[in-house]
Amino acid sequence: MPMSIKNAILLFVVVTLCAAFSMRIFQGLDEMMGDQYWVVDVSQGDHGWYGMGLLPHVVKMPKDIVKALNTDADPANNVEIYAQAGDFAGDSVYGICFGIPLIMFLIWFAFIIGFPDRVDPYLLPRKIFTIAVIITCSVVVNLFLMRITADFATDPMARIANVAGNHASLLFHNAGIWFAILFSALGTHSHSMHEVAAPDSRQWQTQANEKFSWMFILLGAVTVLEVSLVNSKLALPDAAVDYSVWIIWVVIFMRMFGFSPRYWIKRGRGISIMVVGTALTLGAFYLLERATGTLGAGFASPVLAKALGVENQNIGLSLMISIYLIFWMEFAAAIRMNGPVKKPVEQKIP
Repeated sequence: MPMSIKNAILLFVVVTLCAAFSMRIFQGLDEMMGDQYWVVDVSQGDHGWYGMGLLPHVVKMPKDIVKALNTDADPANNVEIYAQAGDFAGDSVYGICFGIPLIMFLIWFAFIIGFPDRVDPYLLPRKIFTIAVIITCSVVVNLFLMRITADFATDPMARIANVAGNHASLLFHNAGIWFAILFSALGTHSHSMHEVAAPDSRQWQTQANEKFSWMFILLGAVTVLEVSLVNSKLALPDAAVDYSVWIIWVVIFMRMFGFSPRYWIKRGRGISIMVVGTALTLGAFYLLERATGTLGAGFASPVLAKALGVENQNIGLSLMISIYLIFWMEFAAAIRMNGPVKKPVEQKIP
């Protein structure tokens, strides 16, 4: 049974507000830095690290001083940069950075808690506890990633919080999604007194050949798409991040809408929500960037054009499309409109 329009709007508003609040936390970190670097303070403790070696002692230092120290002839006075403004919030590609927490909070609220219309008071405390564990795991894992990157950073001008070209906000929210899916798969949030018997696998009828054939067809299609986007400078040049999200989209698409066209044509409502929602979202972030002048959409972007050159003003388009296709696909499932339309059966009056 599809969710009511009122509840669907409520769910969308809540996850949007939560994503915006989460982004404000990272933007606050950027504002604290201003036009300076955070550099590792090696004068405090062992290499300036504390808290199990995960968090650094940092001090703010003007950028021109840092660059002068790190480019002079004496390597002994080099300083190690921890972060600069933009590493955390990613305002230059705000549309991309906003999309990841949007997906994360949708999974937390809709699929773990069951908000707004399937909240079970009996299970709610353990579901909230599950989310608390997810948050803890996400923070700890990301601090480990940053520390590992710091240990391997050999270039003193490298920003060690900016792991693998992603902003820290993307990392934390990505981990939140990953752990949410893991805990959901394990069923840790939905244990009850009434356990059901496991299905008899001997009765299963495999459709593996058809599934795999269409999966590879879709993967081939997004591979061609990604190559064309990169060659047109509509995606990140290394393609690895963009392509990984497109692969995730393929897997989720087949899980949501079936594994062959004979199922897809019956789920036009959910696919329409995915496509139309993505198109409207791209337009919304385009207008947001024009209104603010600082929150970059990730495509057709004066912010990116100024920072990276006019030829790179659209390098976030591939990620924007794939991320919001995933969000609206998950949203269609959350409001239970991803399945085939059920027509009422006509009963013959005798």
